[in-house]
Amino acid sequence: MFNNQQVLEAAGFNKEAAWYSMIFDIIVVMAVVLLFGGVIALHCQLLAGDWDFFIDWRDRQYWPLVYPIVAIMFPAALAAVFWENFRLPIGATVGATLLVLSVWLMRWGAWHEFASYPFSMITPAQTITGALILDGLLLVFRNPLAVGILGGFLYGFVFYLVNYAPIAAYFLPVEHMGSVASVADMIGYSFPRSTTPEYIRIVEKGTLRTFGDTTVWYTSAFSGFICIFMYLIWWRMGLWFAQTTFFPNHPRVKAAMGLKD
Repeated sequence: MFNNQQVLEAAGFNKEAAWYSMIFDIIVVMAVVLLFGGVIALHCQLLAGDWDFFIDWRDRQYWPLVYPIVAIMFPAALAAVFWENFRLPIGATVGATLLVLSVWLMRWGAWHEFASYPFSMITPAQTITGALILDGLLLVFRNPLAVGILGGFLYGFVFYLVNYAPIAAYFLPVEHMGSVASVADMIGYSFPRSTTPEYIRIVEKGTLRTFGDTTVWYTSAFSGFICIFMYLIWWRMGLWFAQTTFFPNHPRVKAAMGLKD
């Protein structure tokens, strides 16, 4: 049995170099977590926008369609990286968790604390359940094509079901100045956004979205269908970005790290 000292000697490391290497790895991991969390949050904010940002924008037509398609992209790429390089079926869950944590931090700091918006208006959507389905199917099938077809569809289809419980109370009808509105609309009336004109804020015309109907099921099914292609495309992109290229170390760099020539 090799002990740690023998491993370090075989690798050409002394104890001091091993310590600096561990510190460097910790810094890199922390930087990567912060970077990917910010990138994923910015990615969803730019492409999904207000459909997920404000509670009164979460209608039954576009919110279940737009957000799952956008939110599956980076988790699919991370799933490819973790699976191909480490054989760990955790990439999608890591991506979804980083997304939720980053969005919570951004909305708490920039909107709740700075702009005094209530959490009930800016609560982020939850995509971790769909990511767990993707990683679980990857562990079972070990085939990205099968995971993309079945898991990608379920990711988009269950999005509205998973997020319905936290927002169901905001769909309740209330009377407002002789008209019927929803609790979400009342929150929107109480906290107007200067950058969102009223004619844009009304995101669903015709019937009151409080009453649900079957529109959301058609939307969820179509979202799942598109998520199949999004998962497979971004899986390939993750493989491409995860390519490893090694460059020779300069002798001075080796000497500074305590490596043997």
